Amino acid sequence: DPRGGLLLVKPHAVREGRLGGIVRDVVAAGFELVAGRSAALSRVNASEFLEVYQGVSPEAREWAEELSQGGCVALQLVLTAEPQRSVAALRELCGAHDPAVAERIHPKSLRARYGEDKVRNGVHCTDLPEDAPLEAEYFFSLLP
Repeated sequence: DPRGGLLLVKPHAVREGRLGGIVRDVVAAGFELVAGRSAALSRVNASEFLEVYQGVSPEAREWAEELSQGGCVALQLVLTAEPQRSVAALRELCGAHDPAVAERIHPKSLRARYGEDKVRNGVHCTDLPEDAPLEAEYFFSLLP
């Protein structure tokens, strides 16, 4: 998908001043910013956005709670050199959901560098290429 994937910088990372470092790392990894916005999600919005994880991930409820704890920043990103690999490359850059695992496997990943635990792991990113348009539409068209 030429529109790339969505990277959502979670409220704890925004509050702790990590947004600049995350954006710097994303750009250094070869991504181009297509669109961006800040948003404050209600608990209902956060649950709606993360609905696909309900019943799949044991942390889904806590992720929704974290997303509703303040401002987050949504970034639509395209891998400049290989736009068709944007989602896969973004997942690699983010690393494992658990920052402790990410630190061992991909120590330079965003979650290893900016995450604290499985819930406050710094960022959410698009998991599957077919989800990319839906996630972008949610943040850039549907949310007020």
